[in-house]
Amino acid sequence: MKPFTISCSLVLLVMLACNNSREQPSDSQETNDSVDKTVTTLVDTSVAGCFSQINNRDTAWMQLDAKGITMTGPLSYRIFEKDRNEGTVQAEVTNGVLIGWYLFRSEGLMSVRQVAWKINKDQLWPATGEMKQRNDSMVFANEAALTYDSARPFIRVTCVL
Repeated sequence: MKPFTISCSLVLLVMLACNNSREQPSDSQETNDSVDKTVTTLVDTSVAGCFSQINNRDTAWMQLDAKGITMTGPLSYRIFEKDRNEGTVQAEVTNGVLIGWYLFRSEGLMSVRQVAWKINKDQLWPATGEMKQRNDSMVFANEAALTYDSARPFIRVTCVL
């Protein structure tokens, strides 16, 4: 999986390099910058916090922090009598749904899959739906056809750390 990590690092470096323009901003660029700042301040940060899911002997834990327009943080699944997986979720809130990506390690391998939760007060209902493989990631086959599991929600809990 080292080539995957190296590829991700190179893509990040290229993106950062492309954003380091030395030119003076024009009037339209200044207007765009102020619009971007306004959008950032309008992001719903009420989802930020810690969440836990307990289903029989299976548990999951997630902490979400607002970083600009993105929610990020650790996510860990501990499925009874199976290898656990731990990683990081990066998602955005769109129309009451937190949707994004989960980069995680399981059984010694790094993997990426798309994730989503419907926001319902202090609960996050996990999305289920058909998945398909695209390159090295698992993605939802049809985001519009997702169903949300209200029987096994992630419930807001007090953050320990």
